[in-house]
Amino acid sequence: MAVTKPRKYTGTSDGASKGKRAGLEEFVRQVEALSNGALWNNGTWVVRNKRGSETLSVHATGRAVDLSWRKVGDKGRVNGREKALEVIDLLVANANFLRIELILDYFPGPHGRGWRCDRQAWQNYSMHTMASAPGGDWFHIEVAPMLADDAAQYKVRFDKIRAGR
Repeated sequence: MAVTKPRKYTGTSDGASKGKRAGLEEFVRQVEALSNGALWNNGTWVVRNKRGSETLSVHATGRAVDLSWRKVGDKGRVNGREKALEVIDLLVANANFLRIELILDYFPGPHGRGWRCDRQAWQNYSMHTMASAPGGDWFHIEVAPMLADDAAQYKVRFDKIRAGR
């Protein structure tokens, strides 16, 4: 098994974007396809603070997406969380290749969990850390600035993952 080195977490240090970023939007399309519709885009770029905070949300940088697994009309699938967790596991296994910096899972009790690039591991939160946890029906995912504008590179990288490389 390859040793994974921790990477620096960017957070909002690159500041607010003027709009959606092509790389993240392609990342979202690729994850939706990979999940066969179990995950769907519940929101990317919007300039706002984190819920319940005076700190800028990473959504404002154009590098964050909320991907829901709930079944709503023609979006999602029955038992979507089960398939979504398979995809999340694949994303974590390829997080360095895809330059994923953070994944938040709002659903599990008692307070949700998070995976970060600077620890290369999941952490189950032992106190209230995220608004909407537990029970939230989406994953919050952040990508690094280096691929946030590179849609072509995300297409290539997801093709390699699908091919098992």
